[in-house]
Amino acid sequence: MSKFDINGAIIEFDEKMDNYNEIRRNFKIYANEASKSFEENCLANIKNIKDLSENGLKIGTDIIEEVLKKGVETIVSFDIITIDLDTFEEVYCKRYLDYERLFNNLNKEMLINNKNKRNNHAKFYGVKPIIKKISDYIYDDCFNIHYAIIDALVENNVDKVGLSINEESIKKSSALFNNYKDGFITKPDECRVVEQVITLNPYREDIYEFFIREDGDFNGDIERLTNFLGYDIRDYKGKLMDLYIKELVEASTGDLELEKEKIKKYAKYIGCKDESIYIARIDAIYTFENA
Repeated sequence: MSKFDINGAIIEFDEKMDNYNEIRRNFKIYANEASKSFEENCLANIKNIKDLSENGLKIGTDIIEEVLKKGVETIVSFDIITIDLDTFEEVYCKRYLDYERLFNNLNKEMLINNKNKRNNHAKFYGVKPIIKKISDYIYDDCFNIHYAIIDALVENNVDKVGLSINEESIKKSSALFNNYKDGFITKPDECRVVEQVITLNPYREDIYEFFIREDGDFNGDIERLTNFLGYDIRDYKGKLMDLYIKELVEASTGDLELEKEKIKKYAKYIGCKDESIYIARIDAIYTFENA
């Protein structure tokens, strides 16, 4: 059981949800690693569009296969030992894997049609956006493997893992959040609605950005929850600090100590642990302006 206090709204995940989230989070990590691996491989070995056309499909499918193996390993960890790599891919993954089709379509549209252009060999920078696009395809396939894992576990009567979030829950969560964001929820109902928004669909990152921006993260539980879900909210908190310093500078009082105190308070409000960095920055700005 995992428990979080989101500004008064108590969010709890039972063991089944904890187990599902661990699988999802792991395959989010694997997907990121696979996507980066494809980009690095291509940047090191692909010289032009013709190279990418001829070799990109195999590079990508080999990388995806390694993540498929992690899928089988995950299934076996739940004592399901009758599903091997071939069975997993053929029976459970086909509906979720789209890389080969997408690559072949892109190959027809952007690669083969241009293979005779003279700048294919001369301008590698023209290939890089295509590599990035293909790496996104790989990310999606590798991340989606976790859905196939859940299907396999459910079909084999494993009851230790919760189900993935369905479309109905996503729509309800979105509607509740929109009403909360637009100010249609009365104060006494806010915590209950926030609890429902997150419980119905905890994997929408922008809701946590909104809650931090509007309601703060005094106790740090929003950051703790996003870490649990596989997101790093610290970059967003850094952007909020950057914007706050910009506003302070534009409306400067000329009182450096007062500005530092405001930064400390705002950092505490949004749960930013790096306040010293931003205090040093405002110090540097004042020093430069008064030099």
